[in-house]
Amino acid sequence: MARRIKVEGNHFVDGYGRHVLLHGVNMVCKEKECNYIGPWTAKDFQKIKSWGMNVIRFGVIWDGIEPEPGIYDDDYIEGLRQLIQLANQYDFLVFLDMHQDLFSSEFGDGAPAWATLTDGEKYEPGQVWSDAYLFNPAVQKAFDHFWNNTPGPVGIGIQDHFINAWRYLVQRLHQEPNIIGYDLMNEPFIGSPVQKVNELMFSTYAEIYSERYGEVDIEQLFLAWSDPNNKEEYMSLLEDTQAFKRVIDSSAHVLQSFEKNQLSQLYQKIAHAIRSIDKDGILFLETNYFSNLGASSMILPVENDESQAYAPHAYDLVVDTDLAHTANDRRLEFIFERHESTRKRLKMPMLIGEWGAFYETDNTAHVSLQNQRLLEKYLCSDTYWDYTPNMENSLSFLGVKRGYPLAVAGRLLQYRYEHGVKTFQMKWDETVNLEKPSIIYLPDIRKMNISLSPKGSIYDVKSIGNSHAVFLEIPPTTNGIRSITITPIR
Repeated sequence: MARRIKVEGNHFVDGYGRHVLLHGVNMVCKEKECNYIGPWTAKDFQKIKSWGMNVIRFGVIWDGIEPEPGIYDDDYIEGLRQLIQLANQYDFLVFLDMHQDLFSSEFGDGAPAWATLTDGEKYEPGQVWSDAYLFNPAVQKAFDHFWNNTPGPVGIGIQDHFINAWRYLVQRLHQEPNIIGYDLMNEPFIGSPVQKVNELMFSTYAEIYSERYGEVDIEQLFLAWSDPNNKEEYMSLLEDTQAFKRVIDSSAHVLQSFEKNQLSQLYQKIAHAIRSIDKDGILFLETNYFSNLGASSMILPVENDESQAYAPHAYDLVVDTDLAHTANDRRLEFIFERHESTRKRLKMPMLIGEWGAFYETDNTAHVSLQNQRLLEKYLCSDTYWDYTPNMENSLSFLGVKRGYPLAVAGRLLQYRYEHGVKTFQMKWDETVNLEKPSIIYLPDIRKMNISLSPKGSIYDVKSIGNSHAVFLEIPPTTNGIRSITITPIR
Protein backbone atom coordinates (compact mmCIF):
# COMPACT_ATOMS: atom_id res chain seq x y z
CA MET A 1 0.00 0.00 0.00
CA ALA A 2 1.28 3.47 -0.82
CA ARG A 3 2.54 5.04 2.39
CA ARG A 4 0.95 8.45 2.47
CA ILE A 5 -2.76 8.35 3.12
CA LYS A 6 -4.64 11.53 2.37
CA VAL A 7 -8.15 12.87 2.63
CA GLU A 8 -10.20 13.23 -0.53
CA GLY A 9 -13.71 14.43 0.19
CA ASN A 10 -15.39 11.91 2.49
CA HIS A 11 -12.77 9.20 1.99
CA PHE A 12 -9.22 8.21 2.78
CA VAL A 13 -7.23 7.50 -0.38
CA ASP A 14 -3.72 6.14 -0.85
CA GLY A 15 -0.95 7.32 -3.15
CA TYR A 16 -2.39 5.21 -5.97
CA GLY A 17 -5.81 6.89 -5.76
CA ARG A 18 -7.58 3.91 -4.17
CA HIS A 19 -10.36 4.32 -1.60
CA VAL A 20 -8.86 3.01 1.66
CA LEU A 21 -10.48 1.64 4.78
CA LEU A 22 -8.25 1.85 7.84
CA HIS A 23 -8.84 -1.02 10.25
CA GLY A 24 -6.68 -1.71 13.27
CA VAL A 25 -6.17 -1.48 17.01
CA ASN A 26 -5.13 0.91 19.74
CA MET A 27 -1.74 0.33 21.33
CA VAL A 28 -1.41 2.58 24.41
CA CYS A 29 0.87 2.06 27.39
CA LYS A 30 -0.44 3.96 30.43
CA GLU A 31 2.10 2.69 32.98
CA LYS A 32 4.46 5.37 34.28
CA GLU A 33 6.76 2.71 35.75
CA CYS A 34 7.38 1.52 32.17
CA ASN A 35 8.00 5.11 31.04
CA TYR A 36 4.83 4.69 28.96
CA ILE A 37 6.57 2.35 26.51
CA GLY A 38 4.68 -0.87 25.82
CA PRO A 39 6.41 -4.25 25.92
CA TRP A 40 5.44 -5.06 22.34
CA THR A 41 7.76 -7.05 20.10
CA ALA A 42 7.86 -8.21 16.50
CA LYS A 43 5.67 -11.15 17.55
CA ASP A 44 2.84 -8.77 18.47
CA PHE A 45 3.00 -6.87 15.19
CA GLN A 46 3.19 -10.11 13.26
CA LYS A 47 0.05 -11.33 15.01
CA ILE A 48 -1.84 -8.11 14.27
CA LYS A 49 -0.75 -8.39 10.65
CA SER A 50 -2.23 -11.88 10.43
CA TRP A 51 -5.57 -10.34 11.48
CA GLY A 52 -5.52 -8.26 8.29
CA MET A 53 -5.11 -4.91 10.01
CA ASN A 54 -3.35 -1.97 8.40
CA VAL A 55 -3.29 0.81 11.02
CA ILE A 56 -2.43 1.42 14.67
CA ARG A 57 -3.72 4.24 16.85
CA PHE A 58 -0.54 4.67 18.84
CA GLY A 59 -0.81 6.28 22.25
CA VAL A 60 1.56 8.97 23.53
CA ILE A 61 1.37 10.41 27.04
CA TRP A 62 2.01 14.09 27.82
CA ASP A 63 3.65 13.14 31.13
CA GLY A 64 6.13 11.04 29.15
CA ILE A 65 6.92 13.85 26.72
CA GLU A 66 7.25 16.71 29.23
CA PRO A 67 7.90 15.32 32.74
CA GLU A 68 9.09 18.75 33.92
CA PRO A 69 7.87 22.15 32.64
CA GLY A 70 9.53 22.88 29.30
CA ILE A 71 11.88 19.88 29.61
CA TYR A 72 11.24 17.12 27.07
CA ASP A 73 12.24 13.49 27.51
CA ASP A 74 14.00 12.47 24.31
CA ASP A 75 14.54 8.95 25.62
CA TYR A 76 10.76 8.50 25.80
CA ILE A 77 10.30 9.83 22.28
CA GLU A 78 13.07 7.58 20.97
CA GLY A 79 11.35 4.63 22.62
CA LEU A 80 8.18 5.56 20.75
CA ARG A 81 10.17 5.85 17.55
CA GLN A 82 11.55 2.33 17.88
CA LEU A 83 8.05 0.91 18.18
CA ILE A 84 6.79 3.02 15.27
CA GLN A 85 9.68 1.76 13.16
CA LEU A 86 8.94 -1.81 14.21
CA ALA A 87 5.33 -1.28 13.11
CA ASN A 88 6.67 0.00 9.81
CA GLN A 89 8.54 -3.25 9.23
CA TYR A 90 5.14 -4.97 9.19
CA ASP A 91 3.66 -2.34 6.86
CA PHE A 92 1.47 -0.67 9.50
CA LEU A 93 0.30 2.89 9.16
CA VAL A 94 0.33 4.80 12.45
CA PHE A 95 -1.41 7.87 13.81
CA LEU A 96 -0.39 9.36 17.14
CA ASP A 97 -3.00 9.68 19.88
CA MET A 98 -2.33 12.21 22.66
CA HIS A 99 -3.98 10.06 25.29
CA GLN A 100 -5.52 11.00 28.61
CA ASP A 101 -7.90 9.41 31.08
CA LEU A 102 -9.16 11.63 33.94
CA PHE A 103 -6.76 14.30 32.63
CA SER A 104 -3.68 13.46 34.71
CA SER A 105 -1.07 10.87 35.57
CA GLU A 106 -2.08 11.71 39.15
CA PHE A 107 -5.55 10.22 38.58
CA GLY A 108 -5.24 8.06 35.48
CA ASP A 109 -2.91 9.04 32.67
CA GLY A 110 -2.12 12.11 30.61
CA ALA A 111 -0.86 15.38 32.04
CA PRO A 112 2.20 15.59 34.29
CA ALA A 113 1.68 16.25 38.00
CA TRP A 114 3.03 19.79 37.62
CA ALA A 115 0.27 20.56 35.08
CA THR A 116 -2.48 19.20 37.34
CA LEU A 117 -4.04 22.09 39.27
CA THR A 118 -6.89 21.05 41.55
CA ASP A 119 -7.34 23.96 43.98
CA GLY A 120 -6.77 21.54 46.84
CA GLU A 121 -9.50 19.10 45.81
CA LYS A 122 -8.72 15.43 46.41
CA TYR A 123 -9.08 12.56 43.96
CA GLU A 124 -10.97 9.48 45.09
CA PRO A 125 -11.56 6.63 42.64
CA GLY A 126 -15.08 5.26 42.26
CA GLN A 127 -16.53 1.84 41.48
CA VAL A 128 -16.14 2.59 37.76
CA TRP A 129 -13.03 4.60 36.87
CA SER A 130 -14.83 6.92 34.46
CA ASP A 131 -17.38 8.02 37.08
CA ALA A 132 -14.66 10.37 38.39
CA TYR A 133 -15.32 12.53 35.32
CA LEU A 134 -18.87 13.05 36.52
CA PHE A 135 -18.42 13.32 40.26
CA ASN A 136 -14.82 14.08 41.30
CA PRO A 137 -14.00 17.78 41.80
CA ALA A 138 -10.21 17.25 41.53
CA VAL A 139 -10.56 15.87 38.00
CA GLN A 140 -13.00 18.63 37.05
CA LYS A 141 -10.81 21.42 38.45
CA ALA A 142 -7.78 20.09 36.59
CA PHE A 143 -9.71 20.34 33.33
CA ASP A 144 -10.98 23.81 34.24
CA HIS A 145 -7.43 25.11 34.61
CA PHE A 146 -6.49 23.47 31.31
CA TRP A 147 -9.35 25.09 29.40
CA ASN A 148 -8.67 28.44 31.12
CA ASN A 149 -4.97 28.14 30.23
CA THR A 150 -4.01 28.92 33.82
CA PRO A 151 -0.27 29.68 34.13
CA GLY A 152 1.78 26.72 35.34
CA PRO A 153 4.91 26.59 37.49
CA VAL A 154 7.06 28.61 35.06
CA GLY A 155 4.37 31.14 34.14
CA ILE A 156 3.33 29.54 30.84
CA GLY A 157 -0.31 28.50 30.42
CA ILE A 158 -1.08 24.82 31.00
CA GLN A 159 -2.77 24.58 27.60
CA ASP A 160 0.17 26.31 25.94
CA HIS A 161 2.47 23.65 27.42
CA PHE A 162 0.22 20.97 25.90
CA ILE A 163 0.38 22.62 22.47
CA ASN A 164 4.16 23.03 22.70
CA ALA A 165 4.50 19.36 23.64
CA TRP A 166 2.58 18.48 20.49
CA ARG A 167 4.89 20.69 18.44
CA TYR A 168 8.00 19.07 19.90
CA LEU A 169 6.64 15.54 19.39
CA VAL A 170 5.76 16.19 15.75
CA GLN A 171 9.10 17.85 15.13
CA ARG A 172 10.88 14.73 16.37
CA LEU A 173 8.71 12.06 14.75
CA HIS A 174 6.94 13.43 11.67
CA GLN A 175 9.54 12.11 9.22
CA GLU A 176 8.80 8.50 10.13
CA PRO A 177 7.28 7.33 6.83
CA ASN A 178 4.36 5.38 8.29
CA ILE A 179 2.98 8.19 10.45
CA ILE A 180 -0.16 9.43 8.70
CA GLY A 181 -1.54 11.85 11.28
CA TYR A 182 -2.36 13.06 14.76
CA ASP A 183 -5.33 12.47 17.09
CA LEU A 184 -5.29 15.83 18.87
CA MET A 185 -6.74 14.88 22.27
CA ASN A 186 -8.29 11.70 23.59
CA GLU A 187 -11.87 12.11 24.83
CA PRO A 188 -11.83 15.84 25.71
CA PHE A 189 -13.85 16.57 28.84
CA ILE A 190 -15.73 19.72 29.78
CA GLY A 191 -14.56 20.07 33.41
CA SER A 192 -16.72 21.57 36.20
CA PRO A 193 -19.62 22.48 33.87
CA VAL A 194 -20.31 18.74 33.94
CA GLN A 195 -22.20 19.51 37.15
CA LYS A 196 -24.79 21.33 35.02
CA VAL A 197 -24.74 18.44 32.56
CA ASN A 198 -25.39 16.01 35.43
CA GLU A 199 -28.23 18.13 36.74
CA LEU A 200 -29.93 18.29 33.35
CA MET A 201 -29.50 14.60 32.51
CA PHE A 202 -30.48 13.24 35.92
CA SER A 203 -33.48 15.56 36.20
CA THR A 204 -34.63 14.49 32.72
CA TYR A 205 -34.23 10.87 33.73
CA ALA A 206 -36.25 11.57 36.88
CA GLU A 207 -39.02 13.12 34.77
CA ILE A 208 -39.20 10.04 32.53
CA TYR A 209 -39.11 7.71 35.52
CA SER A 210 -41.88 9.65 37.25
CA GLU A 211 -44.04 9.59 34.11
CA ARG A 212 -43.88 5.80 34.07
CA TYR A 213 -43.42 4.61 37.62
CA GLY A 214 -44.07 7.48 40.03
CA GLU A 215 -41.93 10.04 41.80
CA VAL A 216 -38.21 9.48 42.32
CA ASP A 217 -35.66 11.60 44.13
CA ILE A 218 -32.71 12.94 42.08
CA GLU A 219 -30.33 12.37 44.99
CA GLN A 220 -31.42 8.73 44.96
CA LEU A 221 -30.49 8.55 41.30
CA PHE A 222 -27.03 9.96 41.94
CA LEU A 223 -26.43 7.33 44.60
CA ALA A 224 -27.79 4.54 42.41
CA TRP A 225 -25.46 5.50 39.58
CA SER A 226 -22.41 4.75 41.73
CA ASP A 227 -23.91 1.62 43.31
CA PRO A 228 -23.43 -1.45 41.09
CA ASN A 229 -26.21 -3.30 42.95
CA ASN A 230 -28.84 -0.77 41.83
CA LYS A 231 -27.39 0.46 38.56
CA GLU A 232 -28.87 -2.27 36.35
CA GLU A 233 -32.40 -1.57 37.60
CA TYR A 234 -32.16 2.14 36.81
CA MET A 235 -30.40 1.52 33.48
CA SER A 236 -33.29 -0.62 32.29
CA LEU A 237 -35.39 2.48 31.64
CA LEU A 238 -32.83 3.58 29.06
CA GLU A 239 -33.45 0.44 26.99
CA ASP A 240 -36.13 2.66 25.46
CA THR A 241 -34.19 4.58 22.82
CA GLN A 242 -36.51 7.57 22.96
CA ALA A 243 -35.97 7.84 26.70
CA PHE A 244 -32.23 7.53 26.19
CA LYS A 245 -32.34 10.23 23.52
CA ARG A 246 -34.24 12.61 25.83
CA VAL A 247 -31.65 12.13 28.56
CA ILE A 248 -28.58 12.42 26.36
CA ASP A 249 -29.97 15.49 24.53
CA SER A 250 -31.01 17.37 27.66
CA SER A 251 -27.59 19.02 28.06
CA ALA A 252 -26.81 19.51 24.37
CA HIS A 253 -26.58 23.31 24.61
CA VAL A 254 -23.98 23.09 27.39
CA LEU A 255 -21.81 20.54 25.60
CA GLN A 256 -22.09 22.16 22.18
CA SER A 257 -21.12 25.56 23.57
CA PHE A 258 -18.01 23.94 25.06
CA GLU A 259 -17.13 22.34 21.73
CA LYS A 260 -17.57 25.54 19.74
CA ASN A 261 -15.90 27.95 22.14
CA GLN A 262 -13.15 25.91 23.82
CA LEU A 263 -12.51 22.56 22.19
CA SER A 264 -12.52 23.75 18.58
CA GLN A 265 -10.28 26.69 19.52
CA LEU A 266 -7.80 24.26 21.09
CA TYR A 267 -7.84 22.20 17.89
CA GLN A 268 -7.12 25.32 15.87
CA LYS A 269 -4.09 26.12 18.05
CA ILE A 270 -2.71 22.57 17.97
CA ALA A 271 -3.21 22.45 14.22
CA HIS A 272 -1.23 25.68 13.82
CA ALA A 273 1.63 24.16 15.83
CA ILE A 274 1.58 20.90 13.86
CA ARG A 275 1.32 22.63 10.49
CA SER A 276 4.46 24.64 11.24
CA ILE A 277 6.25 21.28 10.85
CA ASP A 278 4.02 18.77 9.03
CA LYS A 279 1.89 20.28 6.26
CA ASP A 280 0.10 17.10 5.27
CA GLY A 281 -0.48 14.77 8.24
CA ILE A 282 -4.16 14.09 8.89
CA LEU A 283 -5.66 15.88 11.89
CA PHE A 284 -8.04 13.47 13.66
CA LEU A 285 -10.74 15.44 15.50
CA GLU A 286 -12.54 13.93 18.49
CA THR A 287 -15.82 15.00 20.07
CA ASN A 288 -16.51 15.93 23.66
CA TYR A 289 -16.65 12.95 26.02
CA PHE A 290 -20.45 12.66 26.01
CA SER A 291 -20.75 12.42 22.24
CA ASN A 292 -19.11 9.00 22.47
CA LEU A 293 -22.40 7.96 24.10
CA GLY A 294 -24.57 9.64 21.47
CA ALA A 295 -24.79 13.32 22.41
CA SER A 296 -24.94 15.42 19.25
CA SER A 297 -21.57 17.05 18.54
CA MET A 298 -20.88 20.54 17.24
CA ILE A 299 -17.10 20.43 16.88
CA LEU A 300 -15.88 22.70 14.12
CA PRO A 301 -13.33 21.82 11.45
CA VAL A 302 -9.90 23.38 11.62
CA GLU A 303 -10.03 26.43 9.38
CA ASN A 304 -8.30 26.39 5.98
CA ASP A 305 -7.10 22.82 6.31
CA GLU A 306 -7.95 20.03 3.86
CA SER A 307 -6.32 17.14 5.73
CA GLN A 308 -8.79 16.37 8.51
CA ALA A 309 -10.85 13.39 9.64
CA TYR A 310 -13.64 12.92 12.14
CA ALA A 311 -12.54 10.46 14.84
CA PRO A 312 -15.24 9.91 17.49
CA HIS A 313 -15.49 6.93 19.80
CA ALA A 314 -18.50 4.64 20.07
CA TYR A 315 -19.36 3.14 23.44
CA ASP A 316 -22.68 2.13 24.89
CA LEU A 317 -23.21 3.58 28.38
CA VAL A 318 -22.56 0.19 30.04
CA VAL A 319 -18.93 0.08 28.86
CA ASP A 320 -16.30 -0.67 31.53
CA THR A 321 -18.92 -2.12 33.88
CA ASP A 322 -20.06 -5.62 34.77
CA LEU A 323 -23.10 -4.88 32.60
CA ALA A 324 -21.11 -4.60 29.36
CA HIS A 325 -22.92 -7.65 27.98
CA THR A 326 -26.24 -5.76 28.24
CA ALA A 327 -25.21 -3.19 25.63
CA ASN A 328 -28.25 -2.24 23.61
CA ASP A 329 -28.21 -2.67 19.83
CA ARG A 330 -30.53 0.28 19.26
CA ARG A 331 -28.46 2.59 21.46
CA LEU A 332 -25.37 1.62 19.45
CA GLU A 333 -27.26 2.35 16.23
CA PHE A 334 -28.23 5.73 17.67
CA ILE A 335 -24.59 6.54 18.49
CA PHE A 336 -23.48 5.69 14.95
CA GLU A 337 -26.38 7.65 13.46
CA ARG A 338 -25.31 10.70 15.44
CA HIS A 339 -21.69 10.26 14.36
CA GLU A 340 -22.70 9.91 10.72
CA SER A 341 -24.78 13.09 10.99
CA THR A 342 -21.75 14.98 12.32
CA ARG A 343 -19.50 13.47 9.66
CA LYS A 344 -21.83 14.73 6.95
CA ARG A 345 -21.86 18.20 8.48
CA LEU A 346 -18.06 18.24 8.64
CA LYS A 347 -17.72 16.68 5.15
CA MET A 348 -14.83 14.45 6.25
CA PRO A 349 -14.02 10.76 6.36
CA MET A 350 -14.85 9.05 9.64
CA LEU A 351 -12.69 6.75 11.72
CA ILE A 352 -14.11 5.30 14.95
CA GLY A 353 -11.02 5.74 17.10
CA GLU A 354 -12.25 3.48 19.91
CA TRP A 355 -14.96 0.88 20.25
CA GLY A 356 -15.31 -2.41 22.06
CA ALA A 357 -13.28 -2.48 25.29
CA PHE A 358 -14.37 -6.09 25.73
CA TYR A 359 -11.16 -7.16 27.50
CA GLU A 360 -11.17 -10.80 26.38
CA THR A 361 -14.68 -11.54 27.65
CA ASP A 362 -16.91 -14.04 25.84
CA ASN A 363 -20.32 -12.65 26.82
CA THR A 364 -19.99 -9.55 24.62
CA ALA A 365 -19.61 -11.35 21.28
CA HIS A 366 -23.04 -10.12 20.15
CA VAL A 367 -22.02 -6.54 20.93
CA SER A 368 -18.85 -6.98 18.89
CA LEU A 369 -20.86 -8.21 15.91
CA GLN A 370 -23.30 -5.31 16.19
CA ASN A 371 -20.39 -2.88 16.06
CA GLN A 372 -19.09 -4.69 12.99
CA ARG A 373 -22.43 -4.36 11.23
CA LEU A 374 -22.51 -0.63 11.93
CA LEU A 375 -18.94 -0.10 10.73
CA GLU A 376 -19.89 -1.89 7.52
CA LYS A 377 -23.10 0.09 7.14
CA TYR A 378 -21.34 3.44 7.29
CA LEU A 379 -18.18 2.30 5.45
CA CYS A 380 -16.07 3.90 8.16
CA SER A 381 -12.57 3.13 9.32
CA ASP A 382 -11.87 2.01 12.88
CA THR A 383 -9.33 1.16 15.56
CA TYR A 384 -10.49 -1.28 18.24
CA TRP A 385 -9.82 -0.63 21.94
CA ASP A 386 -7.38 -2.16 22.56
CA TYR A 387 -4.64 -4.66 21.75
CA THR A 388 -3.96 -7.50 24.17
CA PRO A 389 -1.85 -10.53 23.19
CA ASN A 390 -4.64 -13.06 23.86
CA MET A 391 -7.59 -11.14 22.48
CA GLU A 392 -7.99 -13.58 19.59
CA ASN A 393 -9.02 -16.29 22.09
CA SER A 394 -12.18 -14.39 23.05
CA LEU A 395 -15.54 -14.71 21.32
CA SER A 396 -15.67 -10.91 21.37
CA PHE A 397 -12.85 -10.96 18.84
CA LEU A 398 -15.35 -11.94 16.12
CA GLY A 399 -16.21 -8.40 15.12
CA VAL A 400 -12.56 -7.35 15.22
CA LYS A 401 -11.10 -9.99 12.89
CA ARG A 402 -13.36 -9.71 9.89
CA GLY A 403 -13.24 -9.69 6.13
CA TYR A 404 -13.03 -6.18 4.70
CA PRO A 405 -11.59 -4.21 1.77
CA LEU A 406 -8.28 -2.51 2.59
CA ALA A 407 -8.08 -0.67 -0.71
CA VAL A 408 -10.53 -0.28 -3.58
CA ALA A 409 -9.62 0.77 -7.11
CA GLY A 410 -12.41 3.30 -7.31
CA ARG A 411 -15.11 3.98 -4.71
CA LEU A 412 -16.44 1.43 -2.26
CA LEU A 413 -20.25 1.25 -2.31
CA GLN A 414 -21.01 -1.55 0.15
CA TYR A 415 -19.56 -4.67 1.74
CA ARG A 416 -20.53 -7.32 4.28
CA TYR A 417 -18.75 -10.22 5.99
CA GLU A 418 -20.68 -13.00 7.74
CA HIS A 419 -18.68 -15.04 10.25
CA GLY A 420 -20.77 -18.18 10.68
CA VAL A 421 -21.02 -19.03 7.00
CA LYS A 422 -17.82 -17.12 6.10
CA THR A 423 -19.39 -15.25 3.22
CA PHE A 424 -18.22 -11.93 1.84
CA GLN A 425 -19.94 -9.52 -0.52
CA MET A 426 -18.71 -6.23 -1.93
CA LYS A 427 -19.76 -3.73 -4.59
CA TRP A 428 -17.64 -0.88 -5.89
CA ASP A 429 -17.51 1.69 -8.65
CA GLU A 430 -14.23 0.96 -10.35
CA THR A 431 -11.94 3.51 -11.96
CA VAL A 432 -10.20 1.81 -14.83
CA ASN A 433 -7.22 4.15 -15.04
CA LEU A 434 -5.91 3.16 -11.60
CA GLU A 435 -2.91 0.88 -11.80
CA LYS A 436 -3.05 -1.00 -8.51
CA PRO A 437 -5.53 -3.75 -7.55
CA SER A 438 -8.34 -3.70 -5.06
CA ILE A 439 -7.29 -5.63 -1.93
CA ILE A 440 -9.65 -7.61 0.31
CA TYR A 441 -8.67 -9.31 3.56
CA LEU A 442 -10.38 -12.63 4.30
CA PRO A 443 -9.83 -14.51 7.59
CA ASP A 444 -10.30 -17.92 5.97
CA ILE A 445 -10.66 -18.78 2.30
CA ARG A 446 -10.52 -22.57 2.40
CA LYS A 447 -13.09 -24.28 0.14
CA MET A 448 -14.57 -21.05 -1.13
CA ASN A 449 -16.33 -20.17 -4.36
CA ILE A 450 -15.46 -16.72 -5.72
CA SER A 451 -17.93 -15.06 -8.07
CA LEU A 452 -16.59 -11.86 -9.61
CA SER A 453 -18.40 -9.45 -11.90
CA PRO A 454 -17.85 -8.99 -14.76
CA LYS A 455 -17.42 -12.71 -15.29
CA GLY A 456 -14.02 -13.89 -16.37
CA SER A 457 -12.22 -11.27 -14.30
CA ILE A 458 -8.90 -12.32 -12.85
CA TYR A 459 -7.77 -12.19 -9.23
CA ASP A 460 -4.80 -13.29 -7.15
CA VAL A 461 -4.75 -14.92 -3.71
CA LYS A 462 -1.83 -14.16 -1.41
CA SER A 463 -1.43 -16.09 1.84
CA ILE A 464 -0.51 -14.43 5.14
CA GLY A 465 2.16 -16.37 6.99
CA ASN A 466 1.06 -19.83 8.09
CA SER A 467 -2.56 -18.84 8.68
CA HIS A 468 -5.62 -19.56 6.56
CA ALA A 469 -6.09 -15.83 6.07
CA VAL A 470 -5.39 -14.24 2.69
CA PHE A 471 -5.27 -11.00 0.80
CA LEU A 472 -7.37 -11.19 -2.37
CA GLU A 473 -6.12 -8.84 -5.11
CA ILE A 474 -8.39 -7.82 -7.99
CA PRO A 475 -6.78 -5.79 -10.81
CA PRO A 476 -8.98 -3.04 -12.27
CA THR A 477 -10.39 -4.05 -15.63
CA THR A 478 -13.50 -1.98 -16.25
CA ASN A 479 -14.95 1.45 -15.75
CA GLY A 480 -18.17 0.96 -13.85
CA ILE A 481 -19.90 -1.04 -11.13
CA ARG A 482 -18.25 -4.29 -10.05
CA SER A 483 -19.14 -6.85 -7.41
CA ILE A 484 -17.74 -9.91 -5.74
CA THR A 485 -19.44 -12.67 -3.76
CA ILE A 486 -17.49 -15.30 -1.84
CA THR A 487 -19.37 -18.31 -0.47
CA PRO A 488 -18.36 -21.71 0.96
CA ILE A 489 -18.33 -24.73 -1.31
CA ARG A 490 -20.95 -27.12 0.08
